[in-house]
Amino acid sequence: MPGGLTTFTTFQPAEAADRYLNGHRDGATVAVALSGGGDSVGLLTALHEAQACRSGRIRLAAITIDHGLRPESAGEAAAMASFCRMLSIPHLTLAWVGEKPKTGLSEAAREARYRLLAEGSRQVGADCLVTAHTLDDQLETVEMRRQRNETSLRGLAGIAPAALFLGSLVVHRPFLKVNRTAIRAYLNERAIGWIDDPSNENPRYERVRLRQAGQFALDAKAIFDAAGRRAALAAEAARYVTAHARMPLPLLFALDLPEQTEEATDLALALLIAVAGGQTHLPGQAQLERLRLALRTEEGGVAVSLGRTVVERRKGVLYIGRDRRNLPSVELLPAGSVDWDGRFRITNEMAEARIVRPADMGEGGDPVPSRIGRRARATLPDCLRTRSQCEGLVVRPLLAPFETVLPLFDKPLADALCLLTGRELFPDFLSPGLETAPISG
Repeated sequence: MPGGLTTFTTFQPAEAADRYLNGHRDGATVAVALSGGGDSVGLLTALHEAQACRSGRIRLAAITIDHGLRPESAGEAAAMASFCRMLSIPHLTLAWVGEKPKTGLSEAAREARYRLLAEGSRQVGADCLVTAHTLDDQLETVEMRRQRNETSLRGLAGIAPAALFLGSLVVHRPFLKVNRTAIRAYLNERAIGWIDDPSNENPRYERVRLRQAGQFALDAKAIFDAAGRRAALAAEAARYVTAHARMPLPLLFALDLPEQTEEATDLALALLIAVAGGQTHLPGQAQLERLRLALRTEEGGVAVSLGRTVVERRKGVLYIGRDRRNLPSVELLPAGSVDWDGRFRITNEMAEARIVRPADMGEGGDPVPSRIGRRARATLPDCLRTRSQCEGLVVRPLLAPFETVLPLFDKPLADALCLLTGRELFPDFLSPGLETAPISG
């Protein structure tokens, strides 16, 4: 048995389902991502049997995504539709159509799945989507990260109990403290079958190899504690951003240098670099260490290229802005939207198409050193240069690390960055019925 399952408090499927649904408002609709595997069938069944659903207080719907990657997938989706009809649960099947990539297939399939789940959730009028990630998934995920040397709190905290996908899809994971064996026993007691995907037994996949080995360096309690520390770290970084960061020009940040380097100040700096560079991933520890070394050893002004940005020190302030390389020119169709350079979402409200290009440097007069101001203005979309050029266009900043997935751990930090950049706040997405790690220390 994986480490931690015998010493850490876990829940039975029915208990977890009741706890979760009791946190919802009356009349809510909960969509279930139903693949047909034992975990998702168990989740749907436990929610269906929960008092909140039997009384009609909560409505369920189910969504199956047919990736079209195996010949059996269409039949499996049809079987899930039949199962839902038997339970009188509305069911929707959405297919991933079009050419599949030859490389990066798993990542592409995951992106397609969540995009389709978001569309399906809108179609069924769901308030949120639930997925059947289990305690076993949690242990496997953290072990994979540990073996890749992702040993920061952001890696060891594991899967968040809640997340926001694509800025609007609320995803909850009520089974993160339920182990897979309990789910199978629960279904067997009810003589309910499920579909076994053969890829789940294929040792060519890293997760399968870990599952078959059954050896995990961190147990469930250690992961839960790391989640609490990660949430506390994000909250501390949010306070640092609020107190010490400014935005003198669009997505050009001025950050007061901390008196001493701490994990929270490092996290704040890394996120500002990612947002300024339009990057979904934060710079790694080796990159940050190179930046810290330059800041410690160089006298006077120092500029370091990092993550498509230039980080420049002027006295006690770091200026963080996009560098001038590889800026795009993008056609913006009538009534269309485009994410420009990963930093701005631009919506065209006019009847004609527009080409959005990088701006020229223009005149000075900025509240920052002149060289930094010229570079920052030259990396903006040209529609931000003058009010007339922006007419008919709506431009808002993007927080690249959080626009696709915002884990619950990072919500306070995302809110601080929204207030800093003028982006509207991400919606709240925590359910009171979820088991979450305490914010400690």
